[in-house]
Amino acid sequence: MTERNDSSEEEESYSETDLARIEAQGNTNAISRAVAVMVLMVIPGIAGHYLDRWFGTQFLVLVGFVIGICLAVFGLLYVAKIADLTAKHIRERKLRMKSQKGERS
Repeated sequence: MTERNDSSEEEESYSETDLARIEAQGNTNAISRAVAVMVLMVIPGIAGHYLDRWFGTQFLVLVGFVIGICLAVFGLLYVAKIADLTAKHIRERKLRMKSQKGERS
């Protein structure tokens, strides 16, 4: 019972400025994750290129880029899921803050 009271007091301590800052930080994290996914897509292809040069083959670069694209798709799905959960969490907090302000008035 006291845990719920502690969490509600914690929620009340967030101002709209704090929520905007958290939302901006979430956007920055999403951008860095998207860049990481792009790098994840290219690295296997580059590795395949060097392996082709090493072994004297011509197909590993293609295999590398196919693997990279598969990894990028899964990475983008993960980034989208995290961004959606973060946005949902922020919306819920904003709604709670608005309802608490309405109750106080």
